[in-house]
Amino acid sequence: MAAIATQPTNLPGLTLPDLTEPRGDTRTVRRVLNAYWQRVLHDLARVPLAAVLPHNRALYDRTCQALRAAGQRDPRKALHVVRQPTVSVLVECIQHQLAATPDLALLNAWLRELCALVLLELATLGELAAAGVTIGRDPDGQFPVLRSPTANLLLRPHEVVSALTFRPHSLTLHEGMQTHALPLRPDGKWIDFKGEFGLPAELDHPYLAIVPGVFLALTDNNPLASFEAHPDKNGNQLDLGGRQPSEWLASLRQAIADIDRHLPLLGEELRLCMRLFVPVGFDEHKHLSASFQEAIGLIYLTLHPQQMTMTEAVLHEFQHNKINAAFRLDPLLVNAWSPLYPSPVRPDPRPLHGVVLAVHAFQPIARLYEEMAREGRPEAENAFWNERFRKIIHINRAGATTVLDNAQPTPAGAGLFSEMRALDQHFRSYEAERWPDRHDTADLSELAEQHD
Repeated sequence: MAAIATQPTNLPGLTLPDLTEPRGDTRTVRRVLNAYWQRVLHDLARVPLAAVLPHNRALYDRTCQALRAAGQRDPRKALHVVRQPTVSVLVECIQHQLAATPDLALLNAWLRELCALVLLELATLGELAAAGVTIGRDPDGQFPVLRSPTANLLLRPHEVVSALTFRPHSLTLHEGMQTHALPLRPDGKWIDFKGEFGLPAELDHPYLAIVPGVFLALTDNNPLASFEAHPDKNGNQLDLGGRQPSEWLASLRQAIADIDRHLPLLGEELRLCMRLFVPVGFDEHKHLSASFQEAIGLIYLTLHPQQMTMTEAVLHEFQHNKINAAFRLDPLLVNAWSPLYPSPVRPDPRPLHGVVLAVHAFQPIARLYEEMAREGRPEAENAFWNERFRKIIHINRAGATTVLDNAQPTPAGAGLFSEMRALDQHFRSYEAERWPDRHDTADLSELAEQHD
């Protein structure tokens, strides 16, 4: 099999002094994300030959060769491919299969889809040889569904299509003696819409820009989407909740604008990390969201009529993505998974890993409230807003106490917990100053239904 030369898959001397909230610049997160994507690039090319079924071997080899060649010309192009969650989550799922007793049929279905999506990204970037790469149907007569955030493309070939050829800036569908060429634009823009090329395929453009490079995704290929760790949820099925995409876009844009306004370096980090927001329904009464350690750059969330709830959710899940990338490089905790501890935001006991996730997510949310209050935003005069602010501080205090009293950090994790301690001390002082006459303990149980 072709091999791709990459940098090491971890960071020697990894330190995380400001992984919760960046100080001065975004250098820490840039190093973490770059190392994570290098790891994905490495893992993509190390599927052992014994696990690759015969009908996939030539395709997998040619895909690795094409990605390696693109990386040699411009390493940023290869990283662009693997930073798409449509690609990286398949790499992660394949590696999970290889770590156990693999289901070879499932692994090879993912591998074939992975190869097609890598070739589609490379074709969109113009990073394939002129002759291109052609793939036929699998032994069951199927093609993978093609998805590309870069090209803003969702394509399902019709039964009359016998082969697909990926070339620089085009995808050709073969139908008997006829060929149909679909131009691919790396800016994701389309002059016309659906069926304009007379293609024997279902064609859609399902990636709607929230801000440049970050999309509302109206399609999803994450094999883990139906898995649910939260006791009050049942998977993450794509669902606009009866709302128009424009309503989703307006809410998510406002959420990011609020983060940019009050915590601009976190807004910069968000653009480095996030790619896709998948809608999973509407609820007036509670908000639920999710992210996966295996799907960096991808968030699932419901739409809520309260804008502050949406802004919290975006920041919360982005923080999970950020620390999850770090967890893929280093465990950060020696005692991450046992024993179990009470969680400040979940009804079920959690390993310390889960409590760390909660505090790491909610400390920047408290900072957002703090900056909104400092600026004198009208919301800060609202009694409900202020009570929510106090409850978030109590979440942080309860969670940080659990973590800091029990954590056994790795060398890489030491900086993370030092930052957590400093932020905890800051909020203890801030609370005493802002609410000097309030000493009651907030009831956190109602917050267990919010976020993941």
